[in-house]
Amino acid sequence: MKKTPQQIKRETIKELFDKTLKAHQIKLSPFNITVNESFNSDFTTVEMSVNETTQGLSGPSFTLASDKAKGFVDGMFKACHKHYAEEYPSLNNIRLVNYQVKPRIKKSTNTMGTDAETEVTIIVDVKDHGVAEFNCTSRSILHSSFIATLEVFEFYVNCEKTFYRIQLILDDATSRNRADIAQSCMTDLSKLTEVNTYVQKKD
Repeated sequence: MKKTPQQIKRETIKELFDKTLKAHQIKLSPFNITVNESFNSDFTTVEMSVNETTQGLSGPSFTLASDKAKGFVDGMFKACHKHYAEEYPSLNNIRLVNYQVKPRIKKSTNTMGTDAETEVTIIVDVKDHGVAEFNCTSRSILHSSFIATLEVFEFYVNCEKTFYRIQLILDDATSRNRADIAQSCMTDLSKLTEVNTYVQKKD
């Protein structure tokens, strides 16, 4: 499948994660999810267990929850935002704006089509940077939605971590009059600011 310009841009930025953060980038993996909906309520309750890997070490799974969501996708998004936004304020620029589901009936192996794969697309709007799409395909709408939501937060958290790490390298290079390193840092920072805006950290 041909890659979209967005996917190509994200792959370039992910190379910055590998170069700058190395093992210090976070990786989010799904462990378990429970969704509860009642016909007597307008709200959806979501509880999701997530495993976070950083510094090459897989930590214990932890639970994220949202009890007043407008659907399970909204619940997953709100739960992740609540958990990470205080530490990574650039996440406050990100807003869930659309959710698309595309069944792939042709790939079904039975006559009823009940085992067909489904492509889920999570669409977010990033303040002053337009929309971004995150996709996942599997035989479960819930599973694909879970993966795609985690990919949104994994990507933007690592963007912020990389931005501040490069800033430190830039400050050090400037203090040592290393114009070559400083120029490389400026180039890398410009790539990161193409996808989000970052708050200036206080000393």
